[in-house]
Amino acid sequence: MNGSGTTTVRAAAFAAAFLFIAPGSVFAQAPAQVQAVVAKMNSLGGFRANVNINGQSGVLSYQGGRFHFQLSDGRILASNGRSMVAYNPGSRVAGRQTAAPGGGGLGWLLSGFEYRVSGMEAVGRAIDPGASMREVKVAWGPDNILRRLSIRHRDSETWFVISLSNVRQVSGFSTSLFSYKPPAGSRTVENPLDESN
Repeated sequence: MNGSGTTTVRAAAFAAAFLFIAPGSVFAQAPAQVQAVVAKMNSLGGFRANVNINGQSGVLSYQGGRFHFQLSDGRILASNGRSMVAYNPGSRVAGRQTAAPGGGGLGWLLSGFEYRVSGMEAVGRAIDPGASMREVKVAWGPDNILRRLSIRHRDSETWFVISLSNVRQVSGFSTSLFSYKPPAGSRTVENPLDESN
């Protein structure tokens, strides 16, 4: 799994790990509008949404810390809360990653920033000058559902952008959706995100 395939899987894994794996806490230093977005996303429980990550589109299904994200080209990222599986049908290679304990959640991700709110968007700048994330932008709809999250890291001028649309609450998903098993004959790589490049 290399090139753009690895980049997309890393991007999807980042989004999943920090937005969906754990609900996170509502943080006192953030403005009320940003807190309301975190609370709304936490309250949804199970939902399905169209997601675009830096130009790569797909459909996300989420429930109780578990998710299934299928990109439009057939690649799949799924987690049962204990491990993640990323599968690329083009190469027939799957990566299985152990989920990191603790942390995560939208509230956790958006902590440590000083915010400026304008309408239904907030821009946060890191309070700690040594923080790995230098700046975030959060945009939401009138229903307080997250519409777009943009992140800029300390050593980059490029924004990492996650957009959500058509977010709809779902009462329940099949457990098998989150425990994805790659097709027979595919090759599995263990903990690929732990490898240094």
